[in-house]
Amino acid sequence: MIRRHPALLTVLLLLACLPSAAAQGIAVLVGSADGRAGRKPDAGQVNEPFAVAFDGSGRLHGVEFMRGNRLFRLPSAGAAPEFLAGTFHVTDTKQPPFPAAAGPAGGQRFHGLHDLAIGTDGTVYLADTFNHVIRAYDPGSATVRSIAGTGTVGFGGDGGPAAAAAFNQPYCCALEPDGRGLLVCDIRNARLRRIDLAGGTVTTVAGNGTSGRPVDGAVAIESPLTGPRAACRAPDGTIYLALREGNALLAIRDGRIRTVVNAAGKAGFGGDDGPANAALLAGPKYVSLDRAGRVLIVDTENQCVRRYDPATGTITTVAGMPTKAGTALGADWRSTHLDRPHGAAIDPDGRLVVVDSENDRILVGAID
Repeated sequence: MIRRHPALLTVLLLLACLPSAAAQGIAVLVGSADGRAGRKPDAGQVNEPFAVAFDGSGRLHGVEFMRGNRLFRLPSAGAAPEFLAGTFHVTDTKQPPFPAAAGPAGGQRFHGLHDLAIGTDGTVYLADTFNHVIRAYDPGSATVRSIAGTGTVGFGGDGGPAAAAAFNQPYCCALEPDGRGLLVCDIRNARLRRIDLAGGTVTTVAGNGTSGRPVDGAVAIESPLTGPRAACRAPDGTIYLALREGNALLAIRDGRIRTVVNAAGKAGFGGDDGPANAALLAGPKYVSLDRAGRVLIVDTENQCVRRYDPATGTITTVAGMPTKAGTALGADWRSTHLDRPHGAAIDPDGRLVVVDSENDRILVGAID
């Protein structure tokens, strides 16, 4: 009879619970380590995730784009996703909007969810892009209602009720640090708008409705914008705005606008560890802040996540292998391949979470 030492048994059990060697550095929160499982979306899986946010309990919530059109939640680490809102269906940009009627969450017909934000009361705000509205999911009643936009394509309503305003493809819905306002990138109207959640009104923060490169120091609401795709507000009041077609990151402070990454606006990759204004981006799709107040830029078409440091004015790559799409998980972020990521956030434990969209997965790992 072989006697096993209790301490050895404990070590063996711990080793058995660890992820595979390939995933020890960067782990998969949801999805497959091998990337997209099949060409056809599966209602039982997360399909084409685009953004994530965390509630007060630290639970991850995310949205699917047009391969699923649902809001989901991970109830705990390693658990299967719970689908909270939206009927599973596949759409494309030619599909006309669905009526945005209030009612039970499970019966909603979302159309190309791009972003979400979670308030302190647990309300989940959703950018229902191709329905041209901002929706709100109430976890207590499991219902969804519209808070901004009529669903009719257009521009209008500034200064009045957000529910009566017109939008044209709202892509981003980012909560301000105090939770009082929601920044909305109204991309086809070439504007960044703000919803006052207490008053229920909407105003324009930047953009004059025309496409073009803004001039440094110009009045933000008088400036052209080329593809305002995602925004976030820092605690000091600065708003950072990513331009998708403009391939740049802007900073808006005291009503004035300036370019802080890629002054040339040229699409490409370059400039790491140097002056951010001289760097290149390619179709950035998302921005968020890390704990040090640095800006995480999801440089989607470069297959990576970059980080802009306002204190030094420099930029560096923090995740992905620039310009190289793939599925391989590495020992760290810089040796991990991504495929058209669309979201990035810092989780409650200070780790980086990346939404690896074309791989149908969400990844997590340590970051400095």
